[in-house]
Amino acid sequence: MYSVSQKFINEIRAIERKTYGRITIDYTDPIIDQSVQVEANENANISYPYQVADNIKEPAAKYASLDGSWILGEGYVLAPLPGDASIRQMGWWGSTLAGTNGYFSEPYPTLAITFLPRPIVKLQAVGDSQRQEWPVDFDINLYSDEEIIYTETVTDNNEIAWEKTLDNPVTEVTKIELVIKRWSHEGRCAKILEFFTSVQETYEGEDIISFNLLEEKETGVGLPVGHISSNEITVKINNETRKFDVGNKQSPVYQLLKPNRRIRAWLGVKHDNDEMEWVPLGLFWSVEWKANEAEVSAETSGRDRLELLRKNKYSTSTVQQNKSLYDLAENILQDAGLTAEQYWIDDELKDFVIPYAYFNEQEHREALRKIAEACLGQVYCDREGVIRIEGPSYMENLLTGETGTYYLKGTFPAEIDGIIKAYGIGPEDYFRKDNPPKVDGVANYIEVETQPLTVDEMKEVYKSNEPVVIEAAETKILTIRYNESPCIDATASLVDAPAGCAIQDVQYYAWGADVTVYSPNSGTFTLVIEAKPLKVVNREKVIAKDDASIAENGLLKYEFPTNPLVQSISMAQSIANRLLNMFKDSRRDLELEWRGNPALQLNDIVIVPDYKDERGYFYVTKNELEFTGALRARLSGRRIGNGV
Repeated sequence: MYSVSQKFINEIRAIERKTYGRITIDYTDPIIDQSVQVEANENANISYPYQVADNIKEPAAKYASLDGSWILGEGYVLAPLPGDASIRQMGWWGSTLAGTNGYFSEPYPTLAITFLPRPIVKLQAVGDSQRQEWPVDFDINLYSDEEIIYTETVTDNNEIAWEKTLDNPVTEVTKIELVIKRWSHEGRCAKILEFFTSVQETYEGEDIISFNLLEEKETGVGLPVGHISSNEITVKINNETRKFDVGNKQSPVYQLLKPNRRIRAWLGVKHDNDEMEWVPLGLFWSVEWKANEAEVSAETSGRDRLELLRKNKYSTSTVQQNKSLYDLAENILQDAGLTAEQYWIDDELKDFVIPYAYFNEQEHREALRKIAEACLGQVYCDREGVIRIEGPSYMENLLTGETGTYYLKGTFPAEIDGIIKAYGIGPEDYFRKDNPPKVDGVANYIEVETQPLTVDEMKEVYKSNEPVVIEAAETKILTIRYNESPCIDATASLVDAPAGCAIQDVQYYAWGADVTVYSPNSGTFTLVIEAKPLKVVNREKVIAKDDASIAENGLLKYEFPTNPLVQSISMAQSIANRLLNMFKDSRRDLELEWRGNPALQLNDIVIVPDYKDERGYFYVTKNELEFTGALRARLSGRRIGNGV
């Protein structure tokens, strides 16, 4: 359960209550918008111009320089090397030292950021707060293509983080330029932490017509094996002012209603002292926008970070021996560009070691799904936008308290073995309760087939279909796919190549290779790659069955999907046994329409009345919240045992 105060619980459960909604949309996101390009007319030996467009305004440290300002013992550290710049903010440093009274001479230190046409509603130039340096005199020029359409001239600035909101947005801007003429300290170079201005708006009260949140970790179809689901939010915003009309050039969001706009949402309550307490609902990126001129609302849907992983390929996988599912998942997430703060992997995945682990070229999301399937885990996003990869025992550990997670008791309370506390939902809290039978969720005969790999002999796995043409002084990059995959120990060579033609670089993958060839002379060549393919041999089928369930329910067979990560009999048997134990008996899970509590999250345990004095215990597997000025919810839960 999301950490909230007891006041929040009391107010959200009150018979008469008032809930509030809040939505923030970032209409510009330089991390996702690949059209954003940063250039500088000068750079220090170590400088990171691209960091002036990442929405980070503070340097990670007080960086030393060789301009005479570096004093030992005053907290200076060395500048970050290119290898770790992604986690240490430094910004752009120029190379020219300011003269007397901080004045620069022409050509002035200049930054330029180009992007697709967009409106500019705010200007900013942020100096170095750690070193207490800033631009004093500077010009900011806004361009539409190559024409300057607006200039802001600033003199005698004394703020490290200067900014100005424009009275009217300047539209159709394609480039913004910062020209620094005077610095705060003479003998120092220019240092800018942030220059790109993002457009962010927050909506509350009457600005919000409605929003609907759907979060789930099981789709509810068939057995929950390797399920990976993206949470989704649908937002309707008041458009009475016609701000969201496509043709409104005076709108601050003109030309910005595009996919991949970042959306954050909250639900909250107001305490007696008028202080708001908010619960986050997640982090999402917009899909398509609708702004029908005949309606008073603008609408968009957003999906979480897992949807972004559907849009890029995981193409750098190599065959790795004796690697755990934990290591494989981390490789996939890092290849997708995620930082350690953006994902969480259950340590239990370290127990699953794969003899020959590999992935053919596929979406990052699909590769994660195969990992979840191979260990019977789950992949989903939490309320902070963090991707969670849970092992098969995670839910069981919640029940025994091994994870250290505890749940707040509600007005319909109970404790399980005195360890885990569940959230009680009583008859006064819900409108409709149903315990439908899981007809498609029962299996008493499980089949799992292994995919053991063995190393074949070295052989030719690729040869150019026809000679490759190369010009004099040309560098050619060839992406090829093996005729058999996966492969290990690959070696590329050129046949009948012109004089001096050679392979400069090769990146070998499980499925193929990227080969870089340079030739000083024109001609043709044939590319040949030899490697050792890995072949699936001696497949074995593992079976787990329950005769009592078969006698009662008939034979209900489930064939586990073919998964290249399931290579050993022991792993296959573990999967079969666990699936049988979970799904051999029919169970009546929970479908609930109720008043809702935004602090209740996936994995939480809820208790609801069953028959007479009996109670049912359920893991939350699906949560739907509907806010239209008031809150209403739907919840799906998986039953725990027979009422515990």
